[in-house]
Amino acid sequence: MNYRQESISIKEKILQYRRHFHMYPEVSTKEFQTAEYIAKELTNMGIKIIQRGASPQEIGEEIYTKEGKETILKYGDPLPGVVGLLKGDLEGPTVALRADMDALAMEEKNDLPYSSQNKGIMHACGHDAHMAILLGTAQLLARKRKNLKGNVKFIFQPSEEIIGGAVPLIKDGVLKNPDVDVIFGLHMDPSYKVGEVGISYGETMAASDRLIIKIFGKSSHGATPELGTDAIVIAGHILVAFQSLMARMKSPLESAVLSFGTIHGGQQPNSLAEEVIIRGILRTFNPKVRKEIIQNMQQILTGVTQAYGGSFEFTREKSYDSLINDKDSVIFLEETFKDIIGKENIKVLEKPRTIVEDFAYYLQEVPGAFFFLGSGNPQKDTQYPLHSSNFNIDEDALELGVALMTALTLNYLDKKTL
Repeated sequence: MNYRQESISIKEKILQYRRHFHMYPEVSTKEFQTAEYIAKELTNMGIKIIQRGASPQEIGEEIYTKEGKETILKYGDPLPGVVGLLKGDLEGPTVALRADMDALAMEEKNDLPYSSQNKGIMHACGHDAHMAILLGTAQLLARKRKNLKGNVKFIFQPSEEIIGGAVPLIKDGVLKNPDVDVIFGLHMDPSYKVGEVGISYGETMAASDRLIIKIFGKSSHGATPELGTDAIVIAGHILVAFQSLMARMKSPLESAVLSFGTIHGGQQPNSLAEEVIIRGILRTFNPKVRKEIIQNMQQILTGVTQAYGGSFEFTREKSYDSLINDKDSVIFLEETFKDIIGKENIKVLEKPRTIVEDFAYYLQEVPGAFFFLGSGNPQKDTQYPLHSSNFNIDEDALELGVALMTALTLNYLDKKTL
C-alpha cells in the first residue's frame, strides 16, 4: 500500500475537516458540537460509536495541612467525547489512535477564510489538525475493513488542555472491550518543518505540579518582634531550604525544576507579617523523583515552621503525570516512518520537553508512543509557537499525518498476526 498516495486521494476532505474544526472551536469540557460532528462522520464511514462522553473527572488536587490531612477535589460535570470502533473482518489485536478536541480561550489574530467564528476561542494548539488527521485515518482504514487483521479504536478525547480528559475515559473503559494492545498519538509541532517528525525514547514530556504555600505567623509591632512570629522570615528560610533541596537532596543526574513566581505577605512596614503566600511550579520527569521532592518539601515546611513557631498549609495542585514512551513502540514507529519519509526526516529529541500532555495516562495502561508532526513553514507564516494567537499550521502536514497513522495501524496489525 502506498500510504502517501492513499492519503493524498482524500486531501480535500481532510482540509475540510480541519477548517471546520478551526472555524468552530470549543473550549475544554464544552466540546459538544465538535463531538456531534465527529460522531456523524464516523457513523457515515460505517464505524460504530461505542462510547459517548465520559464520567465526571476526579482532579488529583492534594492538600497537605500542618496535620498532614489530604483532600481530593472533584470536577462534577460529564464530559463530551467520542470513541469509534472499526472491527476488521479478520481476527487480530486492537490498535487505539487518539486525538484531543478542545481549543483555547484566546482571541485569534490570523486573518484566514477559516478563522475562528467563536469569539475569544481558537485552536491555538493544533487540536483541529489532530481531529482532522484521525478522521482521515478512519476513512482510509474503513476502506480496508475486509482485509483488516484486528480492530481499531478512534479516541476523540475532550479536555486535554484543562482537566485531563484521558483519565475519565480510561476509568470508563476506553482501553477495554476489546482490550487495546497499543496506542499511538501525535501533536503538531511548528519547530519541525513539514515532512519531519520528532520522536523520543522513554521520558518525553514533563509532569507538573502547581504549588501554593501559606505560612502563618503572629503579627506584632516591628518594635517588639518578641511578641510576634514573623511569617516573612519563616518564608525566607523555607525558600532557601527548597533551593538546597534541589541542589543537595535530589540527584544531579535527575531532571527537575522548582520555581516560585509570586510571594505576598504583610500589611504594614512597621508590623510583623501574620501570613505569607508563595506560589510556584514543579516540573519533573521521573515519577519517583516527583514523589520524593513533594515529600521533602513537606518535611522542610514542617521542620522550619516548627523551629520558628509558625505553621503552614501546603496545597499541591497536581497536574498531569510525565509522558513516558514505550521503547519497543518507538522502535516500531521509527521503522515504519523510515519507509515513508526517510530516516533523515526522523528527529530524535535530544532531551525531554517540559510541557505536559495527558496522553501520559494511556501509556501508563498500555504500550504505545507519542510523536511530534512537523507543521512549521515560514514561507506560509506557520512558524508561530503553540498557544500563540497567531498559531497556524502548514496544511500539507495533514495528509502526511494521515499516511503515518494509517501505516502505524496496518503495519502493527499485520506484524502481530504474521
